[in-house]
Amino acid sequence: MRKTAFIAIFALLVSPLFAAFSPETSDSLFYHDHAYEIDQAYLFDALEEAESDSERAQILWRLSRTVLTLTDDIDTKDKKARLAGYGESQRYAEESLALEETADGYHWQASAIGRIGQVNGPLNSLSKAKPMLELIEKVQNDFNADMSDAWYVLSLLYNQLPGQPMSFGNKNYAISYIRRCVDTQDNENRLNLTNYLELAEQLNKRNWNEKRRCKELDKMASSYASQTIPTEQMKFYEGRDGQNTTVFYSDLTLGEMTDREEAAAVCRYALSVYENADMVFVSDTETADEIIKLLNKLEK
Repeated sequence: MRKTAFIAIFALLVSPLFAAFSPETSDSLFYHDHAYEIDQAYLFDALEEAESDSERAQILWRLSRTVLTLTDDIDTKDKKARLAGYGESQRYAEESLALEETADGYHWQASAIGRIGQVNGPLNSLSKAKPMLELIEKVQNDFNADMSDAWYVLSLLYNQLPGQPMSFGNKNYAISYIRRCVDTQDNENRLNLTNYLELAEQLNKRNWNEKRRCKELDKMASSYASQTIPTEQMKFYEGRDGQNTTVFYSDLTLGEMTDREEAAAVCRYALSVYENADMVFVSDTETADEIIKLLNKLEK
């Protein structure tokens, strides 16, 4: 039974929020409760009490994450406030990295840089793309993080950017990256509806038929097997087992479906996750509505 999500603020206030820093507390506030302002207050207090550079670094990249998310909610017309918020997020990430290099620090630094580029317009976004790519490649390759959120960022970069010679965009690489994102996502604490929607939308736009899929997937298999660098190998993740590649949201192999048939399967699975969730937020409902619209279009 679906329940509207209420944050137990009173319980949080009387709990030992100001005890020693707990990464689990912050992550739960952020991912499970969506209590971003409470998380921010918790992190500010924890930063004052931090006892080591490593602990400060963990707090700072989480502050970067929370400030970025809060800034996302600022009216898109308020360019000055959004740039200030994303700049603050970038600064926290960089302060974290100065204390201790971590995959999370680089990921949120890249995310903040990307947001700043988006606010400043398409040309600025293009100029920010290469620095973002280098940071995310560091996350996945140098730290071997296999981080779902970083695969998501890579997918967006390759999907939204133009291809050669202007930039490095590639729709097929984008789909492989979003597939890896979905296969490594945290299903315990997050509904991941945005990931499912992104995958379904990209498949819908590519629109390969079954024959084309089988041909292309089999070609990807050899490329996947020959690569050893994570970000290079995952460009071909979609066809890792050729046309016999399987997915958890369908009984059919990829070679037995068209792109749009698979997109519909992704939408149905995502909606079942939403319908069976114990707790949903307004943002979940908004994303579910977008998934329903796409599914209706696919089923016409």
